[in-house]
Formats: sequence, structure tokens, C-alpha cells
Amino acid sequence: MADRYGSRRIWLSGLVLFTCASLGCGMCVAMWQLILFRILQGAGAALFIPASFSLLSAGWPNRHARQQAIGMFGGLVSVAAAAGLVLGGVLVGDFGWRSIFLINLPVGLYSICSGYRLLPAALPSRLRTLDFTGQILAMASLGCLSWVLIQFPEQEWGQSSLPLMALASLLCAGSFVVVERKSASPMLPLAFFRSPAFNLANLSGFFINVCYFGSLYALSLILQQYWHYTPFQSGMALLPLALFLFVGNLSAGRLMRRWGIKKQMVTGLLAGSAGYAGMISLNGQITPLTFFSMALLAGGVAFAVPPMTAAVLAGRTQDTAGTASAIHTTFRQTGSLVGIALAGLIFSCTQHPITVLMGLSALVHRLLALMNAVMHPEVT
Repeated sequence: MADRYGSRRIWLSGLVLFTCASLGCGMCVAMWQLILFRILQGAGAALFIPASFSLLSAGWPNRHARQQAIGMFGGLVSVAAAAGLVLGGVLVGDFGWRSIFLINLPVGLYSICSGYRLLPAALPSRLRTLDFTGQILAMASLGCLSWVLIQFPEQEWGQSSLPLMALASLLCAGSFVVVERKSASPMLPLAFFRSPAFNLANLSGFFINVCYFGSLYALSLILQQYWHYTPFQSGMALLPLALFLFVGNLSAGRLMRRWGIKKQMVTGLLAGSAGYAGMISLNGQITPLTFFSMALLAGGVAFAVPPMTAAVLAGRTQDTAGTASAIHTTFRQTGSLVGIALAGLIFSCTQHPITVLMGLSALVHRLLALMNAVMHPEVT
């Protein structure tokens, strides 16, 4: 939609929908209402987040300037993910759960007014049409997959609907690929996946989010349910992640210009692997080792995200940048879902969930670093 109707228009529309849905979440009085408005929130985010990357390409046509802008944008998104834990703990503890939605109103209104005045009006491409069949099949496949991942720790595989939902997800995914191959204007152009750099960036984004958001969820759960921290104390315990993400972000864009995408990507993944390994022995207290490990973990993510995004956008024209960034966003968001579901599964299967989760995350990041070092072409 951003490619067809213009990224600025879709960005503003998505932000308006997200802000209005946030108001609805804060005002609802029944669970079904909250679920409905959360769906609308997700729809709004799905419009403006991929359009943000398309706007970066339009606003910074110079490659080096665009890399710095991508570094700043990607870093701030990562900082927001960590800082949200701190802010959420403060708001829920002092003002109640509704406040975490209502705080979006002033931010959303300010962003809408500023975006309308400042963002570049990218030209739409009328050559692109909407792929409704592909959209429906993709939504059905991801929806069924979500159901399986969330319900798997609570239901027995052979005595529930899980096998049927897993089969439905696979069938919808297969049908989606067939439809996209035959479509004149596919939602997911399969030609994008002929690029090794594009494939590695999406694979890395998926697994980085699996590990990062799975770990955040697990740490929050451990701190509150096992070690009896309050929401505010849990947020403060995880505050170093946000701080080190911010510090790493300050240099990520500039370093990418000097190091190149491949070198910075490998360095960030190796640092993240060391950070996860250092968190294996976490015992409920923030020790100097924990502090140093958080620095490596968050700094590694801050270093890896900008070159990963730059690899996705490399060589894309203005009328395909929105689609490329939306594909990447989908991989990363699906990784977040899988990470949280995997953390829940690990909690239900072992008495040492942090050890298992952090150990797996360290191993995954080491393997990703090896893959990028061996297979990643140097993208300009």
C-alpha cells in the first residue's frame, strides 16, 4: 500500500488508526473490546512501521546519509523496546493498566501533526495493485502459526486442535507461495529472495528478535514471579539494556560507513553472543558481570540492526522500498512472536529456563555471525 498510494499517506493513516485504537483500549470495559481495539492497533502499526523505512529511502537518497539515518532509526526502535519495560512498570504501578494505552494519545497527535508538516511526499506507483488473495492467505498462515505457538505449552498435541491448526498454517503458506508466483503484482515478490544479502538479513532479523524478545519476556517473568520484583523494580533492573542500546546506536550508523555492512553485522552478532553467554549465570542480582553482559548484548543488537536494514534496502527503487521493508518487518515481528512462545515453552519444560534460553541465544548468534562471515556479500 505504501508503494501504491505513497509512503507518507500510509504512514499518517496508520498512525491515526493506531492512536484512535489506543484511545479505545484505554476506554474499554470488556475483554472482547480490548481484543478488538488491540487488533486495530496492530493494523495501524502494520501500516506505519514498514512505511517508515520507505520514507527513509525517500528522505535520504544519498547512500551514506541514508545509512546513518537507518542506524539512528533502528537503534531508537530497539531502545524503545527496552525502555517500554521501564516505562510500563512505572505506569502500571502508579496509574493502572489503562495508562499504557492512553499515553499514546499525546505522542500520536504530536507525531501526526509533525509528520503532516515535515515528511516528504513520496510519489505513489500506480503500477502496483493490491494482492488481496495473498494478504488473506498470509494472514491465515501466520494466524494459525500464532495459535499453535501460544497454545502448545498448555495443550497436549494429540488431544487438541494443534495438529489441525499446524496443517492449516502449512497449507495456507504453500498456497500463498503458489499465488505469489502467478500474481501479476504479488504482495511478496519472490524475486527479492534471489539476493543472498536480502535473505541473510531477513533470517538474521528473525532470529535476533526470537532471542531478544524471548529473553526480555523471560527476564521479566523471572524477576516478577520467581524473585518477586515489583513491575517498577523489574523495569529498573532491565534499564541497562535500554541505556546500552542507546549508546550503541549513537555510533552504529557512523561505523557502518567506515566498516561496511558485513563487518559490522558480524561484530554485532558476536558481541550479542558473548552478552547472552554472560547472562546464563543470572541469579536474581545485578552483578558487575550481569551489567557487562547487558552491555555486550544490547550493544551487539544496536550494531547488527542498522546494517541488517541497510542490506534489505540496498538496491531498492523508491517504488519497491516499502515492500522490501515490509517483508523485513514481517520476519522480525514473526520472530518476536516465536521468541515469546518459545520462552513460554522452555519455562514449562525445564527448571532452569534462563540457562537454557540464554545458552540457545548465544549459540544462535554465533551461528548467525558465522553465516554472515562466510556467505554475506559486501553490499554497497
